[in-house]
Amino acid sequence: MRRIGVVALIVGMVCFIQSPSGWAGGKKEASKGKEAIELKQIVVTATRTPHLLKDVPVETVVITRKDIERSSAQTVSDLLSDVPGIFIRAENVPGISAWRAKIRGLDFNSGYGLVLINGQRVKGGGMGEYGIGLNQIPLEMIERIEIVKGPSSVLYGSDALAGVVNIITKSAPKKPSFGLEAASGTHNVRIGNAWFGGQRGRIGGIINLNHEESDCGKYGYRSGREEDYYRNRLDSNYFLNLSKNIKLSLGVSVEDWDRKRRYTGSGVRRHTEKKKYRFSPGLNVKFADGSTLKLQGYWFDWDFKTKETGGSSHFTPTNGDMYYKQAEAQYTRPVGEHHLLTGGAEWLEEKLDYNLATKVIITKSAYLQDEINFILGKPVTVVLGGRVDDNSTFGSEFCPKVSLMVEATPQTRIRASVGRGFKSPNIRQLYYEQPFHHGSYWFRSNPDLDAERSWGYSMSVEQSFGKRWLFGLDLFRNDINDKVVWVETEETIYGEPVKTAKNIAKCHTQGVEVSLKARLLPGLSTILGYTYLETEDEETHKDLTYSPKNSFSARIIYEYTPWGITASMGTQYVGEMYKDTKNTKKTDDYFLTDMKLTKKVTKYAAVSLEGNNIFDTDYGEPERDWAGTTWLVRLTMNF
Repeated sequence: MRRIGVVALIVGMVCFIQSPSGWAGGKKEASKGKEAIELKQIVVTATRTPHLLKDVPVETVVITRKDIERSSAQTVSDLLSDVPGIFIRAENVPGISAWRAKIRGLDFNSGYGLVLINGQRVKGGGMGEYGIGLNQIPLEMIERIEIVKGPSSVLYGSDALAGVVNIITKSAPKKPSFGLEAASGTHNVRIGNAWFGGQRGRIGGIINLNHEESDCGKYGYRSGREEDYYRNRLDSNYFLNLSKNIKLSLGVSVEDWDRKRRYTGSGVRRHTEKKKYRFSPGLNVKFADGSTLKLQGYWFDWDFKTKETGGSSHFTPTNGDMYYKQAEAQYTRPVGEHHLLTGGAEWLEEKLDYNLATKVIITKSAYLQDEINFILGKPVTVVLGGRVDDNSTFGSEFCPKVSLMVEATPQTRIRASVGRGFKSPNIRQLYYEQPFHHGSYWFRSNPDLDAERSWGYSMSVEQSFGKRWLFGLDLFRNDINDKVVWVETEETIYGEPVKTAKNIAKCHTQGVEVSLKARLLPGLSTILGYTYLETEDEETHKDLTYSPKNSFSARIIYEYTPWGITASMGTQYVGEMYKDTKNTKKTDDYFLTDMKLTKKVTKYAAVSLEGNNIFDTDYGEPERDWAGTTWLVRLTMNF
């Protein structure tokens, strides 16, 4: 009966759905009583240069601040779950790693999708110290998120093979302001934020203080253990205008992360502490000829400690530090009427200094890009680019890319891209000096691995119908050579099998993404999203794990301004998928449904009730433990 109820809900929502992604909230046309789909958002990630969303030559999806406020999401990964081509295999609870999140069938956690904050790489937040997670920053500090799907190594180097997620944080508000937020919910979830900022003369800044805690943790609820998680974090951005055209900036982030587990059957206790420190200065200069110079960098220290008492949890503790130092220069200049040249250089040092790995990795990069605009019967934009990365382990790699956008009509845009990508193996696959115990397996690194290389292709059509409807169709394919996978060996340690990393000959992912967005009535917004995905390990002819062939999302948002009420409801359908490399075990298909009701109680305050997985779905794996239905009550005040 529950399945029938959910199906009926989706059928009803097909006509009335709104996405939190891909387009900014439209402004009302007061004189006509209409709303328009807004494509005037400024984006920068796709080409490293500012473009209106409608004019960017590489397809870009945007999640705005207003979308975040309408969503019931507590994590970045949950915000992305409605974006076609992105699959999130994680629950929406604070502290979750979302380590099975994928972009077009390839793992973020393994480095196929690059995660940026303000255009700079971030580390950690995935599975263990080697992974790259999406949930790096509290939602309250985020101004917008830009998602660029397809090969992006030409601008960002390794780890951008399948796409980029760029999290843009808030900047100093023009007027002094501050706010408070408090939330409480299921599994002892507590979230608190305090922020304040403003500008005075040539200086300005914003500071956000965040606290979150829950009885779940990095991998969600488990009946065999008791768990406590908390994170305290400070994020801040500052600027100083030395003149009208010269601006200094500084970002500072500090995080204290703590996770305690008590395994109820054995008495084992495990305590993990992580601390992160990040400083990112920048300088922006605008010249009279229209050119710009940007200098930026960051220093990052990630300190982690793990202690175990009462026996072994069967997960090797990690203790030590990882350091990252980066410096980058970028110069952009218009040449004549039709060219915009962008060139840059980057230096990155990664230092591993902990019990499992001691290594220094240096990557030196240079890139050049030309955006060409001309009229060939119709407005055309061509982007030609290339990047050279010299890695101290794998030597030099060159990645070219060509992108094209044709404005076939004022309502129709056609985009296409082809580009080369590469990715170095991650820390666990390559650099561990001793075997790593992970559950019922031991993992042994392979120092003889090759880097992965790929070619990616995509083509999309964007069609608007008047000011209220927007249709998108995307076709894509990624061909990857030497993909790294874990394979079981004949070796055992203490009677348990050992896996090692291995390059396989080839694999590919390909598929279709469809979105339909509309504003049907004043205050009523709608969206549908669908992804069809095929993946294959061409050596074994098996599907890649946790890659559903079919997924669908639907969302409705209704705002009634006279009463200060906003209501949101969304449903996702995820089809069957394999969960082992031999394709012998499948998950069931499943639905997830969430809702949020917000009431503005005063000019400065609003309260909301948020529910996630409200039909208590088992994610297609009834044998596993899940957090189940969760509820959250939130109070937000802005002054």
